[in-house]
Formats: sequence, structure tokens, C-alpha cells
Amino acid sequence: MTTTSDAPIRKKLIEVSIPLEDINAASAHEKSVPRKGHPATMHLWWAPRPLAAARAVLFAQLVDDPSSNPNLSECQQKAERERLHDIIRRLVKWESINNETLLREAHAEIVKSAGGRPPTILDPFAGGGTIPLEAQRLGLSTHGSDLNPVPALKTKALIEFPPTFAGQSPVFPGAAEAKLGEWPRATGLAEDVRRYGAWVRDSARERIGHLYPDAQIINDKTKRSEPTTTIAWIWARTLTCPNPACEHRDAARALLAPQHKEGEADVPRTHRR
Repeated sequence: MTTTSDAPIRKKLIEVSIPLEDINAASAHEKSVPRKGHPATMHLWWAPRPLAAARAVLFAQLVDDPSSNPNLSECQQKAERERLHDIIRRLVKWESINNETLLREAHAEIVKSAGGRPPTILDPFAGGGTIPLEAQRLGLSTHGSDLNPVPALKTKALIEFPPTFAGQSPVFPGAAEAKLGEWPRATGLAEDVRRYGAWVRDSARERIGHLYPDAQIINDKTKRSEPTTTIAWIWARTLTCPNPACEHRDAARALLAPQHKEGEADVPRTHRR
């Protein structure tokens, strides 16, 4: 609720009602959309909050419920509340995350409820940065922090770097000339990330690629051997099966006997799975 010494208490929309079914459906759908470009793919973090839910809750927390306006009749309040619900229904859709017209409409409602002075959003336990990111999407000034440096770095990359380089062309040699016209939002930064990432990958492959030869796997559908890219090696000690007819080499695994007789010692044994 919003109140000052000279103003009455004003209920927020979230205190009265929000379209929960639409928010839940959009949050569930978010998991099934193509993950390319989704902030969650930058680095997996514990208990990631759905972007749709965070966006809806922020909006509903900052916008006044129509019942706060004494000049509206009950029917008018219901109609106005439904209009705000409709904004939330459109906001939570995955396809609306870059809808500038809709985001400006939502921001205007927040500014109107805040008396022309929208608040700054602070998330002292930002984690993966969902709340600061969505607050920024709604046009609000936002700050976030976290004791763990991993999510702090992720949040910094989500809400600090893109605005800093917004509207700028890429600096990778030849990238800016490859496209005619402007580089809106953070598209220039994204192009640099793609090109420099490819350069690092190709440089690494040139230097140490011979240490990672393609592996052969059996395709479950075709039952044929196919080459696949090797991205890591797992080192392990191996032991040869003592059976002369087997001579199979497998990863060694030490088994601790639950009880020992005097003079006995644990010995590594090999297991085939």
C-alpha cells in the first residue's frame, strides 16, 4: 500500500486481484520455448524465477488498484481492474518481451500510480538477476546485489552491460561494415559476443584441437556409428580384469569392506557394468 503523511492509503493491484491462471500458464510455457537467447542459458543458477511471473508481480505491486480512486463507482472499478489485468495478460506472454509499445504502456501505468516519480527497484538478494532484469524491462531504475560472485557477475552481464553499449555498433574488425543501418538496443554487443566467441573457439581448436579427436558413438535410431565432437576428457585410473579370458580394462573403484578381519586390507576391484 502507498501512503504519506498527507495522502490516504492506496491499495495496490496485487493486494486485490491478479490474473493468476494466465501468469501460471505463461510461466509454464516459458520452459518449453526455444531456449536460444533466454537469460537462463547464460549460466544455470539455483531456483530461477520465471521471467513472466517476475514481470507480472512487479507491475501489480507498483500499480494502484482502481478501488483506491473514490471517484469510480464499483462497476467502473471492475472495468478498470479488468483493463489492468489485460495489460498483465499481454505482458506475461513470451512473445511480448520485446514489444516496445506494450512495455511503454505498462511503464505509463506505473508512472501514473507513482505520481510521476517511478520508484527505484532494489533486490539485495538478486541471485540470477530475474527481478532486476524485469524491472529494467519495465523502464525502471534498478539495483541488485548478491554475496556470491557467480550470480553477481551474471546479473551484471544481464542488466549493466547491455544498457552501457545500447545503440553502439560492434567493434570486431569488419562486423560493423557487414550490416547496413543502425544497431538498435544491444544488437551491436550481441554481434561482438558472437564473433569474439567464434574467434576464441577457432583459436582453441587450432592450438589444442588435436587433443580432442572426434569420438564415435552409436546413433540410437540408425544404429550406425557417427562422429561427434569431444568437449572434455575425464581422467580415471584403470585396472585390467584378472580373468585371462577377459582382459577388459575398466575404471578402478575402491570398495571398502564393512568389516575386516585382523590383517586384512581393502583392495581395489574392477566392475563391469
